Amino acid sequence: MSEGGFREWLEKNYKPNTVSTKIFEFRQLQAAYGDLDELYDEDRLDGVMRTLQYTAQDAAAGKPNPSHLNLKNDLLRDLSNYRTTINYIRNYREGKSRLTSEGVVSITSDQVKLLRRSRRKSRYSDLDAEELSAYQSVHFALGTLAKATIEGLGSDDYEYRLTSGYHLKSGVRGAIPKDLWFGVFAKENANPFVGSPQLFMIVSERGIEFGFAPSTHPSGFSNSDIRSAVRGAAPRIFDLLPAPDSPFAAQLAARLDAAGGWHCCTKTRQTPNQSDFANLQDWLAFLRSDRGKAEAGGAVSRYLTEDQVDAANLLAEVTEMAEIFRPLMGMVRAGGVAKLAQPTPQIDRASRAFAERLENLILEFDSAREGPFGVVKPLWEAASNLREWLSACPPIQDRPYLSVGWSAGKGVWARVPWISILNKNITSSTQEGVYCVFLISQDLKTVYLTLAQGVTQIIDQNGPTDGARILQELAAEFRSKAGELDAHGFTLGNDLDLKCDGRLATNYERGTVAYMKLNADDLPDDGSITAALEALLQTYDTIAEQEAVEEVFEPGPLDGPVAHEPYTLVDAMDGLFMPRAEFERILTIWRQKKNVILQGAPGVGKTFVARRLAYALLEARDRKRVETVQFHQSYGYEDFVQGYRPNGTGGFDLRDGIFYDFCNRARKDPERPYVFIIDEINRGNLSKIFGELMLLIEADKRSAEWAAKLSYAEKGQEPFFVPANVHIIGMMNTADRSLSLVDYALRRRFSFLTLDPQFDSPKFVEALSNAGVDQPVISHIADRMRDLNQAISEDTLNLGRGFRIGHSFFVPTGEISDPRTWSNLVVETEIRPLLEEYWIDDDEKVEQACERLRLNAT
Repeated sequence: MSEGGFREWLEKNYKPNTVSTKIFEFRQLQAAYGDLDELYDEDRLDGVMRTLQYTAQDAAAGKPNPSHLNLKNDLLRDLSNYRTTINYIRNYREGKSRLTSEGVVSITSDQVKLLRRSRRKSRYSDLDAEELSAYQSVHFALGTLAKATIEGLGSDDYEYRLTSGYHLKSGVRGAIPKDLWFGVFAKENANPFVGSPQLFMIVSERGIEFGFAPSTHPSGFSNSDIRSAVRGAAPRIFDLLPAPDSPFAAQLAARLDAAGGWHCCTKTRQTPNQSDFANLQDWLAFLRSDRGKAEAGGAVSRYLTEDQVDAANLLAEVTEMAEIFRPLMGMVRAGGVAKLAQPTPQIDRASRAFAERLENLILEFDSAREGPFGVVKPLWEAASNLREWLSACPPIQDRPYLSVGWSAGKGVWARVPWISILNKNITSSTQEGVYCVFLISQDLKTVYLTLAQGVTQIIDQNGPTDGARILQELAAEFRSKAGELDAHGFTLGNDLDLKCDGRLATNYERGTVAYMKLNADDLPDDGSITAALEALLQTYDTIAEQEAVEEVFEPGPLDGPVAHEPYTLVDAMDGLFMPRAEFERILTIWRQKKNVILQGAPGVGKTFVARRLAYALLEARDRKRVETVQFHQSYGYEDFVQGYRPNGTGGFDLRDGIFYDFCNRARKDPERPYVFIIDEINRGNLSKIFGELMLLIEADKRSAEWAAKLSYAEKGQEPFFVPANVHIIGMMNTADRSLSLVDYALRRRFSFLTLDPQFDSPKFVEALSNAGVDQPVISHIADRMRDLNQAISEDTLNLGRGFRIGHSFFVPTGEISDPRTWSNLVVETEIRPLLEEYWIDDDEKVEQACERLRLNAT
């Protein structure tokens, strides 16, 4: 192979120090393995690469070096360097430039100026065309540079992330990103070390900062749990860094000095081109000190100011960065320290306990759904047995932040029952966020193990048409971060078939990110399902961490609360069928009473209205101040307030419940209201769940004066009270026969507000018309449903007003091409099953009602 040609290619793409290093390694490879041209032409470079890979593994196991190379320095570091050189040789022979066809990636001073100019605006939607183009161009450039950095590291065990929450069309949830950035980190460090150490680049109004951050400073995270995790991981990371007086540190310092322009700082985003330490040794000593571990941050970085960025070769800069810090990035790995958690019990991988329990659950569900909805003991026992197995399964037990739940329906049997696995750091409800879930098809023949999204909140907030589109867009975005799942038997897509035409099931399919199809008659053994769960949960961990983090390189704490998109009554009424006067009445009652319950029959939009009321009360679309939970028969005081939970080591720890944590968050922000939403509030044992909170939630007892000692409070723990800025809203299905009357004590503390079907609302007519439903069909639906609800109301012996059917069943999720067929499908697949439950012993009455609702084909 021509050394001159390879050198010329290197000089076009890399800095001089990289060129000289790679030419030296090129010569060593030629001497050890022979002519590299011949190896390339015979497709034998992979063999050399494997030899170097095995050499690294042998070295880690303490075995002699079997490679042909005479390696005298740091063996693992040198082997990594040689593997990178082989990749460069391939690129040279294949005519590739550094990473892109042009070989140039630029971020300009004009773009930096536009970022600065944009700071005068409050919302991303306020940006003009030039400013928007600058954000988008910088974002794409950072993606290219991140990939170049990984290529420079010479290994496929790294991944990158770009600005958290940033979307080209909407910014960061409507706001202007504080800065744009990329972070590259080892895959195995994603969770235990919270994605640290990182090679990073930050583009801000001051210029471009890039370098090595051993631990992102905790001020870079909005989520308190993430901040805590960073503080916990930092000391372990810093202990893995080289000692200040070690030869490794001396070599690294020499490389930094030779490159020039590097500064050692306590964290990123400091004053450009200023150091907090005299040299690298002092910086390393600080990180290992008690103060350094407590501060939990650090960076070795370079800065390109506005007047320097136009002349910079950014590909060369990130390549040099990767060259300098590659040994350090390879040294600090989570596997190098003992795990904090105790070993989890191992299962018999050849057994079929999982299959037997899931098969039993499906059989019991099939039997139960033949009768009226309710607590069917064999079914509930089967679900409990399956949850018990899943909770003890190592992939789930190793992750104490996961919770396992299930659902057989709400008021009526579910067409698609499910078993969920939720990361409590990002969602407490299957109605929102990302989670893992077993979806069982309506015919009970197929089980899909999926990575999916909660659909209810997205549909409620954005309407059926936009919500369906957003579900699919988000699924595609999450899919881009789940690429490794296809190697474990998962399909990256949403073409699963739940054998159900209902709107909820259709949205389940739309929101699916990836799935594994399981035959209900031939379920996998425990070893196979455990391996599948581990692969799925590793991907879920990565996505969950990104969802929990606001900005990885966010500035320090702000002086006041973060601004969110304002939310007015006009916003609340957009797409809402309820009259504005009624909405304002409910809002007024809620502000005074603090606690309200929206009650009504299926389909009246309780969840949809509750979310609108919440944002209207907050006067902002601020999800951080809204928490949602769903009650069920197994839900208890320990989940809601406080209690002892297994810790995975055979013991129990006292843990705070979701409402306790929420109240503590609200107490720290007393000037702003907070909203706690309880779905299916009457499905839980309310006296058991609320305990002494039955007193503390009263509007006139929201102060420290009424603080009470909790049932599980430890010695010295302060009494608890519900702060005045917490507002509770519950939803109650009045058609659920399986539930007893709500506790009178709770009735006294809540205002109960009934939501009625809105078939006569002009906005209902408008919604159907906009979806392509013609006026005769709209009139037919409204007239016949009005008549049906009248009949239900008059059947006071069996039913009554609380069993009327809501309008939501007939709100389209997208464009309707054949309105009559669509309407008849809703009648047969959604209205008929409800009526069969209502008039369980009168098939003729059900058929007559459905016949009146049907439309003849045109």
